[in-house]
Amino acid sequence: MVRQEGRKMKRIAILFFLILCGCSHLPPNISMESPIYQTDNVEFYYDLTYKKDDVIYTEHRIFNQMEKIIEDAEEFIVMDVFLFNDLYNASEFNFPKVSSGITKALIKKKREDKDIQIYFITDEINTFYGVYSSDELDELEENGITVILTDLTKTNGANHFYSTFWRYFFSWFGTGQYGWLENPFSPEAPKVTIRSYLKLINLKGNHRKVLVTEKEALITSANPHSASGYHSNIGFKFDGGIINSVVDSEKAVGELSGVEMKLPIVKFHNEGGYKVQLLTEGKIGEALDRDIDNSQSGDKIYIGMFYLGDKVIVKKLVAASKRGVKVRLILDENNEAFGMKKTGLPNKVTGKKLIDKSKGRIEIKWYRSSGEQYHTKLMVIKTSDKMVINGGSANLTKRNIRDYTLDTNIRVAAPLNSKLAMEIDQYFDMLWNNDENTYTIEKEKLENGYISNKILYEIQNISGFSTY
Repeated sequence: MVRQEGRKMKRIAILFFLILCGCSHLPPNISMESPIYQTDNVEFYYDLTYKKDDVIYTEHRIFNQMEKIIEDAEEFIVMDVFLFNDLYNASEFNFPKVSSGITKALIKKKREDKDIQIYFITDEINTFYGVYSSDELDELEENGITVILTDLTKTNGANHFYSTFWRYFFSWFGTGQYGWLENPFSPEAPKVTIRSYLKLINLKGNHRKVLVTEKEALITSANPHSASGYHSNIGFKFDGGIINSVVDSEKAVGELSGVEMKLPIVKFHNEGGYKVQLLTEGKIGEALDRDIDNSQSGDKIYIGMFYLGDKVIVKKLVAASKRGVKVRLILDENNEAFGMKKTGLPNKVTGKKLIDKSKGRIEIKWYRSSGEQYHTKLMVIKTSDKMVINGGSANLTKRNIRDYTLDTNIRVAAPLNSKLAMEIDQYFDMLWNNDENTYTIEKEKLENGYISNKILYEIQNISGFSTY
């Protein structure tokens, strides 16, 4: 009996040892908080899709800026994006060819100037982990552009138990190249393999959305991905010494993937009215935590968000509301993704929790979408003398802001009378007050399906198995 108990304890100890060994940590140069720089040039852009008189309208600004930044570059271009393909069900949907447009812009620039260095970094999901090649990526490489598929082997998986199991028992077999299962991007896309699905379930990703040249940079929530072409998004274009930190953060991803990116140091004046800081991965969460904690009675917190699932952020927002901070959120309903129905997780659970725990102090509106997503990732804190802005690729979820996926945000401290602060005020006011069009709606009841959704939300938080 004693021997049996001893064997059981040994097995448990071995299991935990394997799990600990399998829990990789981010390399030290990945999760980054840059110095605070100064500049006079930070511009805010947004894309919106909305319905007016039963007609759907889309306003594109961000993708136009991407093409302009590429066109204006002279020495180098680094682009790092999560989704980049034209795969979708063309028989059912008609999306703008965003990926093709960016591909053409990059190739045009390279053909005009053979000496310009262009690095294109993306996630392996665009080849479904090597099962098939990507037309867009192949075309870039054929024209002399360096394509880097991010190697996330050394990064954390949010679902530690599965990632450990996969690493020890399945990773050795690769993903194969002869698929027979339907591709989740589109039934018309190349088939995929069981092994590629097994790798997908690790739920790792390079979720960044960055474009940087020797002149300027754009950090955005928008994927240049055709099926994402109608999503509502935000982005910030800026210049200054922070450009070097953006470049360093991208060099680190190249290094992670076995590619040395040889790029020059850019000289800029470090002066101006905006204080700007680059944040990636877990440093995004740390900055958000600090800024919410520092908010005081009379301050205002405005959030526009695709996914809100991080329990720490939820608690801090409730605490802020109890201190007298005015908190307003515009959230996506999480009902649809690329034509597929969803349960409303996590936002319908966290939204109800915010309202209940704050006793109604926290106000929430829901973006009125028509199949597309309110894909924005933006938090703003307005004090008596400044506006603190934090926006980019990171959702407010454990995966995005606690050192799991790769993400990039910019944090800006702006004077209240600055052009940037006034434009962001106007953006939130327009959506909240439904100026000219109906952008957002209120929901009186979030109880429908709440219990089952809450149970699923808790299970997903514990296990790490979730799509957010």
